Amino acid sequence: MVDKIVERERKVTPMKTSAAEPRYQVNPELAWRLIEDEAVILKIKTTTYYSLNPVGTVIFRAMGSEPRTREELLETVLGEFDVDVDTARNDLEELLQDLLKEELVIEVKA
Repeated sequence: MVDKIVERERKVTPMKTSAAEPRYQVNPELAWRLIEDEAVILKIKTTTYYSLNPVGTVIFRAMGSEPRTREELLETVLGEFDVDVDTARNDLEELLQDLLKEELVIEVKA
């Protein structure tokens, strides 16, 4: 039996951006590891542990290698999961706000 891979085009409406769109990266003051499909994060200055679900982990990992824009993160989610654009965008925005609030990621001006 041969599995057939079907590529679907996704029309992505860019998020509102300014000339200097911010980029996000993992806070360098954290320690984190991937355990199975979950990111386990230690905020060293407070010794607080966090864990992310698989979607959050994909987003977090993308910011670990280099700073990413919201649009780049959205494309990452759409490339990994079968989800509609609006849902992905809303979930991404909610996660980014939580990660910023907890200082797990930082905003880097372009």
